[in-house]
Amino acid sequence: KDVFSGSGHMILPVAFLCTALIRMAQGSATVSMITCGALMASLLENVELTFHPVYLALAIGCGSKPGPWMNDSGFWVISRMSGMTEGETLKTFSVMLTLMGVAGFVVVWIASRVIPLV
Repeated sequence: KDVFSGSGHMILPVAFLCTALIRMAQGSATVSMITCGALMASLLENVELTFHPVYLALAIGCGSKPGPWMNDSGFWVISRMSGMTEGETLKTFSVMLTLMGVAGFVVVWIASRVIPLV
């Protein structure tokens, strides 16, 4: 039986959260997108999407934004180039990227329901 059969738009939050969790654990946005993309491809192999697949790619992309912290090379580039301390970088850069990712995901989720492009 398919994991996502009959769940429709719950696929997008799962993809977003999967990518965000991998990003926070591993640190790399690129690795988290590729890993979650492969996971979702295998999970959705026999599932017919109710929206265009580009929304899934966008949800995965938005999921790669939240949670940058000390294990992320971008965190250190921003911290050192701007002259901020680690605490200041966590309070500004990390919060900003988290808000960007969540806001982007909300837009993607709404768009996938309003304009499914199927």
